[in-house]
Amino acid sequence: MIRLILGRIVSSIPLIVGLVTIVFIIVRLLPGDPMTIYISPAVPPAVAEQLRAEFGFDKSIIHQYGRWIWGVMRGELGFSFTHQRGVAEVITSAFPNTLILAGTAILFQLILGISLGLLAVRFHKSFIDKIVSVGGLIIYTLPTFWVAILLLYVFSYTLGIFPSSQMHSIGADEFGRIEYLLDLLKHLILPATVLALPGAAAIARYLRTNLLDVLHEQFIINARSMGLSERKIFLSYALSNALIPTITITGTTIGILLAGAIVTETIFSWPGMGRLTVSAIFARDYPLIIGCTLVAGIVVIIGNLIADIMYRVVDPRIRTEGL
Repeated sequence: MIRLILGRIVSSIPLIVGLVTIVFIIVRLLPGDPMTIYISPAVPPAVAEQLRAEFGFDKSIIHQYGRWIWGVMRGELGFSFTHQRGVAEVITSAFPNTLILAGTAILFQLILGISLGLLAVRFHKSFIDKIVSVGGLIIYTLPTFWVAILLLYVFSYTLGIFPSSQMHSIGADEFGRIEYLLDLLKHLILPATVLALPGAAAIARYLRTNLLDVLHEQFIINARSMGLSERKIFLSYALSNALIPTITITGTTIGILLAGAIVTETIFSWPGMGRLTVSAIFARDYPLIIGCTLVAGIVVIIGNLIADIMYRVVDPRIRTEGL
């Protein structure tokens, strides 16, 4: 397991460097620079050039990239123009909010996906099975923004059950601990559901297909011939084997959740990494854009690493395989 973790970390370094390099070059190739947004037309050209020189925008892309890499090696991600703070400080304040949203979405998609998958297998070839299969495919292909707007219209604007935006109600700081957590949960349900639905649909379809295949495997037939109860066969043998791909899907959906969070957090005004990235792009806050990209890449790699580890823990057959 230690070899696996170290191997993944080493192999991930070129991926992160390549990702950040590409994004760095793309944003620098855009015409103009962030100073054009913040410099008034009344500011003398000499002062404008001095500000550009202070932030290094008068240098070549290679020089700017080297300067940024040197800062990262010293633990500095740069200075955010829009927030007037260090990039690391800005990301640190937003990342926990995205972690709460993504963690809740993963929990939702596991509960909903596994439940629907088991329901489809229990009523195989019935109307319920068809609804899960066809409905899951439809939900998986729907655009995130469309689902978000639909849920907002139904549950927020029409029924008024859930809030439409933000993470807390106005004056939530004065609430008690229980009331504060309930208020957070009320704001959390809609955006977490939007993020969870595609993953839940994928898990339900994969689990249904894998479980139906496993139930016809030879070792299941042998277990029945040994007189084991159907409940024990299902829980101890069939379900444990069919859930292995679900672990892989859950790990790989972390990247999808981050991509979906950009849209979802913007629509629901959730103060997380997705909304922060969008605001940085519109404000052309180069250091913040690169910092968000770096963090997103690291999180995706960590998610895939967790999936690999869990895969080997659950499936003994590949624990001794090479890396």
